[in-house]
Amino acid sequence: MEEGKKEINLDSVLESLGPYGRYNLLNFVLLLFPVLLSSFFECGFIFEAQEQFYRCEVYGCEQRFNDTSWINFAIPLDPKKNKPSSCEQYAPIDELSLQCTPDAFNKSKTIPCQSFVYEEGYSFVREFNLGCQEWKRALVGTVHNSGMFVTMLITGAISDRFGRKIAIGVASLASFIFGMARAFVPDYLTYLSMHFLEAGLGGGLYPSAYVMAVELVGLKQRVIVSAMCNMTFVIGVVLIALLAWFVNNWRTYIIILYAPAIIVGVYVWFMNESARWLLSKGRRDEAVRILKSAAKINKLDPRKLELDCLGDPLLKQQNQTGDKKSQFSKAIRSSIIWKRLLICSFLWVTCSLVYYGLSINSVNLSGNRYVSFMLVVLVEIPAYIVVAIVLDKYGRKKTLIPCYLLCAVTSLLFAFLPSSWWSVPLYLIGKWSVTLAYSSVYIYVSEVFPTNMRQTLISVCSTAGRIGSLLAPLTPLLSLYHKSMPTVIFGGMCLISSMLVLMLPETRNMRLPDTIEEAEHLSRMRRKSDEG
Repeated sequence: MEEGKKEINLDSVLESLGPYGRYNLLNFVLLLFPVLLSSFFECGFIFEAQEQFYRCEVYGCEQRFNDTSWINFAIPLDPKKNKPSSCEQYAPIDELSLQCTPDAFNKSKTIPCQSFVYEEGYSFVREFNLGCQEWKRALVGTVHNSGMFVTMLITGAISDRFGRKIAIGVASLASFIFGMARAFVPDYLTYLSMHFLEAGLGGGLYPSAYVMAVELVGLKQRVIVSAMCNMTFVIGVVLIALLAWFVNNWRTYIIILYAPAIIVGVYVWFMNESARWLLSKGRRDEAVRILKSAAKINKLDPRKLELDCLGDPLLKQQNQTGDKKSQFSKAIRSSIIWKRLLICSFLWVTCSLVYYGLSINSVNLSGNRYVSFMLVVLVEIPAYIVVAIVLDKYGRKKTLIPCYLLCAVTSLLFAFLPSSWWSVPLYLIGKWSVTLAYSSVYIYVSEVFPTNMRQTLISVCSTAGRIGSLLAPLTPLLSLYHKSMPTVIFGGMCLISSMLVLMLPETRNMRLPDTIEEAEHLSRMRRKSDEG
């Protein structure tokens, strides 16, 4: 290409295809469906192993089917829940008589339950008889998140080495196989094993579909595509709550959630691979063929598109950058990449910890657990709408810094101000701001790493973020030492994150870096608005 001519790159080719042409819209639909399913797989266990009310089975009293007044003198009241105690009953004075009268129990002495009566419904807790073994129920979430630690690294390696669509296919098939198997397990330990395998091998469905969707469009559409993915995920979580509300059989619930995964596992093999990934692997001819096919579907002249590709110096450069070991070695030696990876990982941990921590501490917004859960989730949608507006207008850093600061301020105010009418608004603002930051971080991280290692490095950040989701359920325990400790920690981490963002480059109107060198020099790359 002659010196002085305007450089043509893949982003300009993708923009010439049009973000809303038939080819793009078809692929968006095919990629948003696994995003929807990933919300089922990542959050479904919340209702699959949800808390259930149970009490002691009191011998001599249970036969009184039309009279439950005896519960008042046979089982002590739990003052925190204002319900009969779940794990203990008053000791019978004469264990042999088994009479159910007020004077048959010693109200000054309690004994642990020998067996339990569960509330109606075919639940996980009831079938495996987990009464007074809450740690076993809570362990389900821990096992699930432990599997997610594994999957992020596995999926990232598969995606960057073998392709985006292969990673999606493997994740969806693994989710289907081990998810459906979990619906038929005979015992608790087998159930946990299937849970770990399903999360460990299939939990990378969302990041794989997300990365492929982002690489499908030019730089102007990356934010809106990310917002579409996030809102699709929210819709899926709401659908989970609605399903759990009406389906009280936990095995049926699992089958309904996981059966659709086979659909993705079939059609993904017929999709085109990401052209950007193919170019990063030096498979230029395949990328050109896919771009020509896209042009035909969008009713554009494929000959002009082919000339653009052939004249693109970026594509010629990428034809020689397929050595994975060389790129990995460069990434390991790059202090810039290491600094960026550590900072982005901390930002992700902060978002994950604060996001889930605020969710856990807001379960009492409504008397109905399903309505409460949906309200907490639906408050995120306005944040995703704002993300789509402000990220491209003001930039990534100018969005992230105010979001972290706002979340820090609201968390600290919530911690030290006495409870009053402003408590709920402070909570909503805090949840809104951290959701906006979380969405922005996901977009930003995908823009600061090179194509040939993008999903691997995103997976490292996401895996680090799982530390936050694992610690979030433990934060209520800190309130036993001081009621404000959890929110003080949330505010402090948000404050630190806002300062760390200052050390990162701005990526607004920048094309995605394709090599380690381009990622290192990201702050010096010309922006789209500056190109002539």
